[in-house]
Amino acid sequence: MCPFARDRCSNSFFVVPFLYYVMEKISWFIWNRQKGCHIVRKSVKRWALHIFLMCFIALVHLEGLLAQGKLQDSRVMLQGFYWESYRFGHQAEFPEIVQGQANEGRNWYQVVKDSAGTIRKGRFDLIWLPPPAKASLGAGYDPREYFNLNNAYGDTLSHRKMLEALWANGVEPLADIVVNHRNGATTWTDFKNPDWSTKTICSDDECFNSVNSGVYGLADSLRGNLEERVQNYDASRERAYAYGDFRDIDHTHPMVQKDIVRYLLYLKSMGYKGWRYDMVHGYHAKHIGYYNKMTKPTFSVGEYDWDKQEGQRGWTWNTATETAGVGTAHLATSSSVFDFKTKDALNGAIGYNCAGHANYDNLYAYDNGLGLMGDNTDGIAWKNRAVTFLENHDTGWRTDNDGKPQSDHQHDSFSNDWQVEQAYAYILTHPGVPCVYWKHYFDWGKDLQAKIGALVNARKVAGVHAASALNTQKNARTAGVYAAMVEGSQGQLYVRIGGDDTKWNPSMSAYSNYREYAAGNGWKVWVKLNDAAKNTKVQAYRLNANLGILPKIKK
Repeated sequence: MCPFARDRCSNSFFVVPFLYYVMEKISWFIWNRQKGCHIVRKSVKRWALHIFLMCFIALVHLEGLLAQGKLQDSRVMLQGFYWESYRFGHQAEFPEIVQGQANEGRNWYQVVKDSAGTIRKGRFDLIWLPPPAKASLGAGYDPREYFNLNNAYGDTLSHRKMLEALWANGVEPLADIVVNHRNGATTWTDFKNPDWSTKTICSDDECFNSVNSGVYGLADSLRGNLEERVQNYDASRERAYAYGDFRDIDHTHPMVQKDIVRYLLYLKSMGYKGWRYDMVHGYHAKHIGYYNKMTKPTFSVGEYDWDKQEGQRGWTWNTATETAGVGTAHLATSSSVFDFKTKDALNGAIGYNCAGHANYDNLYAYDNGLGLMGDNTDGIAWKNRAVTFLENHDTGWRTDNDGKPQSDHQHDSFSNDWQVEQAYAYILTHPGVPCVYWKHYFDWGKDLQAKIGALVNARKVAGVHAASALNTQKNARTAGVYAAMVEGSQGQLYVRIGGDDTKWNPSMSAYSNYREYAAGNGWKVWVKLNDAAKNTKVQAYRLNANLGILPKIKK
């Protein structure tokens, strides 16, 4: 990695002039030694200029390559909220967060701030935070004012203090970017801060056909363009998804593009490092590439239609900020995408949908992993851009404002027992970038928290990353359990899910000189490091360093 690239080579504009300064001084020295030979100095100055230009081009290109996170990403993410998080601090409206859980008075940003040290100790690198823009008193997915960061999760001051605490603990904050759609300030279409006209709304939006919208039957000349065609990368649909609840934004409109970039840069000045894009099947992937190129996040990930793995691949490919790469190399500047198929496969094999009877054979699939993480269509290692997870704010058990479970959210995808443990034993040891759910880590007990922590530590000690090679164990499959050897940059990680050591342990596949790193209810993980001297005891991976001083806030 570029030695000046701690923050995406942000110092390149200081480094390159320095190189030119050094070459100029060398040319001056040669000129003096040659007793005024202007020809020599002129020639060296020309070479200095050439070197200057080459370094500048190389560093700017490298800056673009590093923007969304390199291939073979070794980071681990935490989702830093859940559906009911916005209720914290609003005691009048929500005396209880859910039935039986009192609202203690802290807003959500204060909760995360106070948890920053624990997040660091868990060795999380990234934290996905809720939508930061002002919205209604809810989860924040109906943004009203992008440049007003007082929202249901807290005011701007507590917002900033949370980000300061995360930086101090070496955790990169990701903002939830909701720009597929937008809500009006008081009506369907009165957009404020920034102010947009109806020309920024897709012309086929339902507001133009709804008699109570205030813009019913509005002339075509006062509307935006149709939802864009996306069949070139998602054969399941002709045009981008039209969301029925709020106004679909026309991302081809110059003002929309300009203001979204302004919004993202504003968030960066607040202290955000990257983006989680909401509902990205609602607008063309190329716009993500543009927004990322203009704002250079350290990581970005999109939520693409849950059951459309082909569309997820196509979307990821088309988000690249640099398009010269071939095959897997093309993904170097692409956004990541959430891997819903791996979640679904785990749910069916060892989660709620297995009805209490684990089917470990299903974890083998085609012996190269589940879902997008195991997808090698067109010879491309899509696992490099797969973000694996077990639950998020949109899945599992969640409640309405009265604290009672929603009709379609009456149970979690994994129960708080062997199911959730074994599911984490899978995603935290396998390729992709794994994301841990806040509730699982903070609310489901200290035992589960410790086991998740041990799994993350084992992953990092072994150097397992998004592109790690996966070697499933046939003898374990014969024994009725799942086992794999995963190749990390620092050694090998071995995992067994199901049964006990009599069913499978690394020695049964002729592996040796390993140590046990983590274990739980029907699962175990071992690590063998390349440096044999370190195999004498369990290693603790270093904790993240302070990210530095936050930038000044700029709108």
